[in-house]
Amino acid sequence: MKYHALIIGLSVLALQSCTDNLIYTEPGTKATFTGNTYQTAFTGTSSISTFSPGSQILLNASGSLQIDNQVLTYIDNQWKARDEFGWTDGTETTNVTAFYPVYPDLAYTKENLYSKGGLEDVLYDKDEFTAGNTISLHFKHLFSLLTLQLNDDLQNGFQKIEVSCPAVVSAIAPESAEITLAAHETHTTSITQVSSSGKYSFIVPPAENMTITINIQTSNKKYTALLPSKSFTGNQEYTYNMKISEKMPGIVTAEDWIAFSRLINHNNITEYNGKTLADFGETVNGITTYYLLNDIDFKGVDCSKLEYVGGWSNRDRIFRDIFDGRGHKISNLILKPFNGHAGLFGKTGSSSIISNLHMESCSAYIKANDKSASSGIGTIASFNLGTIINCSVKNCFIMSEQEVDTGGLVGCSKQAIINCKVENTNISSKYYTGGLAGNACGIILNSFAANDTVKSTSNYSGGLIGRSFPSMTVIMANCYVHAITLPSIQRGALIGNSNQYHINNLFYPISSPNPIGNIKTTVTGASPYHFTNETKDAIYQLLNQWIDETAPTLYPDYTFTRWTDGGESLPAIFITDSQSESK
Repeated sequence: MKYHALIIGLSVLALQSCTDNLIYTEPGTKATFTGNTYQTAFTGTSSISTFSPGSQILLNASGSLQIDNQVLTYIDNQWKARDEFGWTDGTETTNVTAFYPVYPDLAYTKENLYSKGGLEDVLYDKDEFTAGNTISLHFKHLFSLLTLQLNDDLQNGFQKIEVSCPAVVSAIAPESAEITLAAHETHTTSITQVSSSGKYSFIVPPAENMTITINIQTSNKKYTALLPSKSFTGNQEYTYNMKISEKMPGIVTAEDWIAFSRLINHNNITEYNGKTLADFGETVNGITTYYLLNDIDFKGVDCSKLEYVGGWSNRDRIFRDIFDGRGHKISNLILKPFNGHAGLFGKTGSSSIISNLHMESCSAYIKANDKSASSGIGTIASFNLGTIINCSVKNCFIMSEQEVDTGGLVGCSKQAIINCKVENTNISSKYYTGGLAGNACGIILNSFAANDTVKSTSNYSGGLIGRSFPSMTVIMANCYVHAITLPSIQRGALIGNSNQYHINNLFYPISSPNPIGNIKTTVTGASPYHFTNETKDAIYQLLNQWIDETAPTLYPDYTFTRWTDGGESLPAIFITDSQSESK
């Protein structure tokens, strides 16, 4: 499935409010509510509709009228309640707030507002009236309208359009019309019905500096775009014209990946099967970024020409660039060993970044009789001197019959692993073996390993790392392990063996062995947990607390993925995982 970029043009249509003249009546009489008009669209006052008889609104008033959460019904050209309201003071003003629709429990909360999949359009009137006058209501839209106009190329074969909005309405206060946004949440709304006009509209919250993601699925193609960061205002429509741009560089197929591995490794190869490196990435201000634009399944693919990216031999070169997987997955790849190393990437340099890449159902196996070398074996990388961020490994098999650092994510890491996870993976070797990394120094932050088997047949093994380098310090913070199967000797729930380490806010099951294998006393910065309903919530809350309170001071340059309840199987999962499961 190919991903393509989109060209986006924006126009904004703002609305004006209108107010009828008020007819004065004597104080002390009953309050009268009229006015059943509302703005049909977000394009101005010329498009006006009316509520039908029997429609209901929720009303609040303060000042010379005191009304709390009363439901009014439109009958005989007036809004009427079961009991009449009388003016309490004829000299003051009254502030009135009215809402449509009315929810059965009168609660304007996330559960009601998103009950139909997307954010519901809410009409409201908030105004000040002179005491004694007839209150004439005129409703407008509380939220904003995002309209996407697709050109003919996108309309042809249209299947689905998705809008992911990084602002979620948690609640609305009926008495004030104030909107509360949920912290760090994203909501995705989909439309699958073809629009004959090519226009697709979504209700979005009025929020500042939103960057909205758009995915459009047509026959055999998928297009993606990020709308420029923009502040949205209630009761306004924002229209974006969407069309296909020039082809975005990136890797789309298994054959592309093979070509990429050959071109990146060999300076004397400038073209491979009609492809050049320019087909897979772009260079901006001297920094080159390569992109993965599609999930790639290597099952049944001839990988005899595939190499790991960035290598060790004289003809190869270390990978020093940026690789953005864009959230895509590589599956069923058998990682070929070379000189005792194995990994999707071989050796990465200090300036390298590997991000947003996921490996699933892949394997790497170094046999005892393979040509040996002292290095590492892992799914993402063999030897990491750069940054690996927002990556995952799931349902993989990694094994070395040689004395090689072996990890679920990376064999050996000397710089940074951030926002990563390894799940349901079998990892074993004769050397240092870890859920994330076999051997490590530098930093490992905001990551977890769960439901893995981690085993060294003759050395140390750990839930997160097998060993930290004797002469270097490993810094680990805001991580946890769960249901890790470790061998009976030389093991640690978090670290197999370490003499120089700094850890903070780490968690491991109370049934696990010591957090650090060679440390038999209390380890500061790591806490055991019972996996029960009482404690699993506390773990994800403590992980988020570290992100909110500690990370901004110690690691201001990184963005950390937030956590949520993992349900019955895990103490905590990344919020992004929860969102993908709910789509």
